[in-house]
Amino acid sequence: MSSEYLALADERVNYSLPGYGQPEDYGYNFKEWVSPYTKGAHQLGGIAIVLQDWSSHDGLEHKVDQSVQEYGRTISLKTNLRLEELLKRVFSVGIKDVYATNVFPFIKPDGISTHIPLRLIKQVASKFVAKELELAKPKIILALGNAAHYGLKKSGIECIHVPHPAARIGSIDQHEKRWIKSLKQKGII
Repeated sequence: MSSEYLALADERVNYSLPGYGQPEDYGYNFKEWVSPYTKGAHQLGGIAIVLQDWSSHDGLEHKVDQSVQEYGRTISLKTNLRLEELLKRVFSVGIKDVYATNVFPFIKPDGISTHIPLRLIKQVASKFVAKELELAKPKIILALGNAAHYGLKKSGIECIHVPHPAARIGSIDQHEKRWIKSLKQKGII
């Protein structure tokens, strides 16, 4: 990654949000990444995927998972499996072939469903994700879910809002149809 990206990653590591943690607080070493998710998905100039957040306290309170350290995500998590399948179906690529990040790369208190105030989503998206995507130079930016879409939109970033893979809208086929509909509306496919 470029020196500008590494400087932004360093800024993330040294950024403090009261009540929210860093991956490094839990024994992980993602100091060279703005979002740990990007470690396993950092192809520049093509498709960018922006998810909501990386993890929660409850999800990280156990020992370091070496697979997560290697790939920046839990590969077996239903959300990640579904995202991988949607990327294959819609774009004929895998996660490793895109640029993926989180609109909120910090650790939420409590559990996976903990709400992040929209003011924090906007603040962090403007401070980190806007600059990160500028460096990644994607041709297409997909905002997965409402929080990611909100953060990008409030940061002035053009994106395509698609349902998050964890959204309860039905089967993988229904997710695929919604993604394709959104892409067609924007003239992408």
